[in-house]
Formats: sequence, structure tokens, C-alpha cells
Amino acid sequence: KTRRVGGNLPFSLLACCGNRAYKARMCTNFAHIRNHGSRALAAWLDVSTQGLIYSRDFRPGSTISIVTGGSGDRGVKAATWWLYLQQTNQGLKPHRDYFSVNTNYRKLPEKPEFRTHRCIIPATAFVESQDGKRPHLLEPADGSAIAFGGLWKEWTDRATGEIVYSASIITLPGHPALENIHRKSMPLWLPRDRHDQWLDPEMTDTGQLYDLLSPTLQADLKATLIDRAGSKVPIGQSFTISHG
Repeated sequence: KTRRVGGNLPFSLLACCGNRAYKARMCTNFAHIRNHGSRALAAWLDVSTQGLIYSRDFRPGSTISIVTGGSGDRGVKAATWWLYLQQTNQGLKPHRDYFSVNTNYRKLPEKPEFRTHRCIIPATAFVESQDGKRPHLLEPADGSAIAFGGLWKEWTDRATGEIVYSASIITLPGHPALENIHRKSMPLWLPRDRHDQWLDPEMTDTGQLYDLLSPTLQADLKATLIDRAGSKVPIGQSFTISHG
């Protein structure tokens, strides 16, 4: 059996890591909605859209879609957006001691998942802010979807015997074009021609992937000032950030 854990966690659970720590980290909210871009990405990755999870408000602990596997055994898994889980009497839960929705690129050499458990996390937009202030919704200006590079783990819930999956998004140094929105870091946004290589579990020579660990925008971004990450109500004019 497999099952989902997480869902949209209440703030009281997230507070285990501290409110300031939660706000300061990048990429703690993203969206994946049904549109032409998300359908095109699913087709390119050769996965069914029926297995994908959609929401305008994925936050730490949410159940998200991850794409895993090489070309012969590729599929979609439901995973908790929080890489490290802990066993409780109620089942597997996000680990209180490790805020692990993101994995910093500097730590990848020590992660066994970087060699054999890489994944793609599909998205259509993500939210960034400067120290938790002035959040902006960032979405490809051409309507395409985003393939975030991530890591995933498989767990067995000792309380139920069920298989559970978890994942994180890899973060890179900040991109100069996003300096006024979030200067510290940005998510790994994979180029289309490297998706197969990234997902191939037999590609264990990670040295061939290091060139991807440079902050890169794969398309122009439409940036919109919003009220909050969760509601995403525009409160300012949109503008374009060039990827060139």
C-alpha cells in the first residue's frame, strides 16, 4: 500500500521550526494548476495528467506530485513536501527537527538521494519574498510550466506498513534578475533538454550534473506583487523579468 501524508499543515505544526525560519527560507510556496503549460510538461515527461496533484497553494507539508524514474519506468508519485519524516504513533509526519522542504546545493555531495533519487516537481508558479516581506508571484511569461529539480525518499510507515514518499526542492544561489525580490537563493529550474538525464536513476556520476547547479531562468518571468503567499491576491502591476 501507499498513502499520502501531510496535506496543508496547520501553522502550529510549522511553528516547530520557528516563524522567522519559515519565512526566511526561499520557495516555501508554489502552485501547480491545470493549464496548457502543465499539460505540455506532462506530455514532454511522458506521464499522465490524471496522476498529478493540482493546487494554487502548496506549502511545507503539502502533498505534491513528483516525477521519478528513467524513460522505461517513469511515473508520478504523491509525496510530502518535507524530505525528512519521523515516525509517530499516528504515522509518519514531517520531522520536527529538520525543516527540509529545500535542499541547499552545497549539501548535495553528501546526499545519497542526489545519486539515485532525483525527481522533478512540476509547478506553474512560485512565490518569493525578501525576508518575508513584499511577496511576489513568479510565473513563466509564456505560459509554460516549471520543472523544479528535487530529491525524494521512500519510507515505510511502521504503524501501518504503508509506503510513503517525501521530497524537497533543490535551492541555488540567488539570481541577479531576482535581486529585488529574493536575493539569497532560487530554486533549481531544469532545462527541458536535461530532464531525462536528471531523472535517470542509473546516471550516478553526479559530476555530469554540476553545470545545472547555477542559478538560471529558463524563461522570462511575469512578476506580480501579492498580498500573501497563500491567497495570492495581486496588489500591484505585473512586470516582466528577462531570463536573458
